[in-house]
Amino acid sequence: MESPHLEAFGDRELLGSGPSGAVFRAVKDDGTVSAVKLLDGMAVNRGILEKACARLEQGGWPQGVLEVLEADFRARPAARVTPCLADPTEDGHWRPRSLQHQLDEFPGERSWEVVLGLVDAMAALHDRQVAHANLKPGNVFFDDENRVVVVDWALGNMPGVGHQEFTDACLYQPPEQLRSAEGYLEEEGYRWDVFAIGVLAYRLLTGAFPRCDETFQQVAPVSGEISREGIAADLPMIAKSLEGQTAIEWPDGPSNELELLYREILDRCLALDPLARPANAIELRQLIRRAEVSVEEEEKRDAVLDQHRRAQRAAWRASLAAGALLAGLVAMVFLWQLAQSQYDREVEGRKAEVASLEGRLAEAESQRDIAKASEDEARTTLTTERTTWLARIEESRLIGDRLFAWAMEKGHRSLPPLDGRELRLARLEAYYDRFLERTAQVPELDEERARARLQLAEIALAKGDPNEATRRFEVAVKAAEQLEDSADLDLRLATDRLVLALLLQEQNDPKTGDAFLAARQALERVPQSEVDGDRMTYLLATLDLNESRFLAVAGKEGEALELLHRATEKLNALADHRPEAAILRSELVACYLSSAGILDGMGEMGDARALRQMASEKLLELIKERPEDLNLRLELAGCYGAIAESSLMAGDVVQAESMSKGAVKLLTDVLPQRPDSVVARSRLAAQRGLMAGILRDRGEGEEALELYDEGLRLLEGMAVSEKGDPMARYRYALLTWEKGRMLGFSGKREEEIVAEQRAVEMLQQLLETPYGVARGEQIRRSLGYLLGDLGHAAQLVGNDDLSSSAFTQAVKTWENLNRERPGSEEYEEALAWNRQRLDDVR
Repeated sequence: MESPHLEAFGDRELLGSGPSGAVFRAVKDDGTVSAVKLLDGMAVNRGILEKACARLEQGGWPQGVLEVLEADFRARPAARVTPCLADPTEDGHWRPRSLQHQLDEFPGERSWEVVLGLVDAMAALHDRQVAHANLKPGNVFFDDENRVVVVDWALGNMPGVGHQEFTDACLYQPPEQLRSAEGYLEEEGYRWDVFAIGVLAYRLLTGAFPRCDETFQQVAPVSGEISREGIAADLPMIAKSLEGQTAIEWPDGPSNELELLYREILDRCLALDPLARPANAIELRQLIRRAEVSVEEEEKRDAVLDQHRRAQRAAWRASLAAGALLAGLVAMVFLWQLAQSQYDREVEGRKAEVASLEGRLAEAESQRDIAKASEDEARTTLTTERTTWLARIEESRLIGDRLFAWAMEKGHRSLPPLDGRELRLARLEAYYDRFLERTAQVPELDEERARARLQLAEIALAKGDPNEATRRFEVAVKAAEQLEDSADLDLRLATDRLVLALLLQEQNDPKTGDAFLAARQALERVPQSEVDGDRMTYLLATLDLNESRFLAVAGKEGEALELLHRATEKLNALADHRPEAAILRSELVACYLSSAGILDGMGEMGDARALRQMASEKLLELIKERPEDLNLRLELAGCYGAIAESSLMAGDVVQAESMSKGAVKLLTDVLPQRPDSVVARSRLAAQRGLMAGILRDRGEGEEALELYDEGLRLLEGMAVSEKGDPMARYRYALLTWEKGRMLGFSGKREEEIVAEQRAVEMLQQLLETPYGVARGEQIRRSLGYLLGDLGHAAQLVGNDDLSSSAFTQAVKTWENLNRERPGSEEYEEALAWNRQRLDDVR
């Protein structure tokens, strides 16, 4: 692209200015009229602008994006030349042809036209892999044909901008952009643009902002003005205000079915969760097109049904006419006979009249035959149409079954996930509700209604609503009695029961145990020889694996281990039979790790370590197949870390140090790509603590303290408040405790007491929360040991009151643990030790 020569432009008229620079209407020496924007170097990211401009220019400028004729973003000042979209005013000045200067016309007749035009323009921008990130009314223009074009992309709240002032673009940005513009470099800008499109569309359609309207109206520039002076922006506060209003409400109802679908799509655009929005404007445009096609097909279907009803009415009228004609014929015959009996003497003289009546009778019979033929033809037509529609319903039913099988399977090994899953589920739910309502009085469709009720139950399962799914499933099972018995139907119902049990387990519902029992009974009733044997084995293994976790949480480790052993056998056999199915090896890893966790709780450290080594081998096989999968690397790091901890407890320092280094290497590779991952930070902090303990035992105290501090810094932002992540808070408390002990070993007993009191407070707060990553027993076990250390440290400095209080709490903690797990040698020894210490203090 050619660099602009500013000296070639004559007089310039200021059209507007903002934080990123000023725009002038300028006329070249050759008479060309252009808009010249001089950019403030501190308020723009030159590199991003250059790359974006190059992408848009390659292959010709897309329709809907204002063309850049000349540009030099490295000059001082940086300059950009575009066509001038402005109209003359009566006072001789020029008025920009922007949406900001026409806001007083909205909402109006053109609202939806402008919204759809904006979507098309942004889709063209995203198609060239450029995110706008600065969308607002002042950056939406209309060209000479009154079509929407967007300008000033990649300006405003962008990474690397050193001079940031408030603009009304902040009122259209999602919370994540307001908090961190750096996400633009991670390709998050596309979902930012989708959110901005939603806000701008809502304002064009209603005249209001979808959230924080009263506040935003006070700072938004009025129509005809491009900014308001004297406003200081607190972008994190704006983000917090937006997140405080989750729901979007429309001031009135939609005018038709298409507008209802449009509004549902805009609600998705305005979601606070970025992943709930369409991925970009291209996907948004596809959703709009599908909504339009859906409404069009519904209208065609209604037209066919109207034609059907008209045919029925025509047949009824024909039958009525034939009946009336026949009744008239009978009456005439009767009158004729009466006349003949009364005027028998006049028979000969009335032959002509009789012949006339006979002719009319023949004509009436002819008309009756014609009417009957018409009636037969209408009945044949109706029968044909009915047969056709029944065939279509049958085809629709088969298609529906396949779609449901697809939608209900997460991680399908050959099909990608459905786009817009939540919207599809809502529309499917509405469709089947309407179907049940419309066909309630049609007995011929009883079987279809039974299937619809089952599909509604499965929709509730897919939406994650166990209560509604349970209610609908009871109705569906009763209705399914009308369906023909088959192994496929039995397998489908059993699979639904398993999905329901897993959903209840995720929400810690007390009905989980009964749900697992019902799922097992249903699976055992399925005829094994008539269904896919591999699938049945996989479903039973999944049931065993998840029910074992439920039993482990309930303290039934023996039963849980037995189920895990069964699940492992089934999955190993499947993996040998189907080596291409990576999901089976992932499930095997889950079995090994669950078994190791249970063995840890039972004190079988050696067996637990061996299982984690087996899990590590499976994970390494999966990583070779999927080297870019960060979740697999996180799981492998977790295995290495757990092996390191168990090796240290067994006295094998060499293996502990080796495994810890392997975990640290994996985690330091993953953390830059997932800086906000609680799991990655917690596991890395744990390994820093483990290595600090090894260094401490070697006498390298200063190096150990540095590692403890590094581990605490990793978790500080996620664990310092009571609302922090429970995993991070638990690990932070343990590291604080370990650092305190380190300080005590070096003679700093007062600092040790402060650190251990802080750790006690954090663990007690964790026990009071309704959620937690660590099981309650594990937290109380850590708390018991910590209180013992705190009491001992207080005793050494002569603080008998604190020592007595700490040992008293420790005794109560260990007494409760002994009641829950009688016969535990570890718990009994810990209780005896703390009781003895408490007696010594008293």
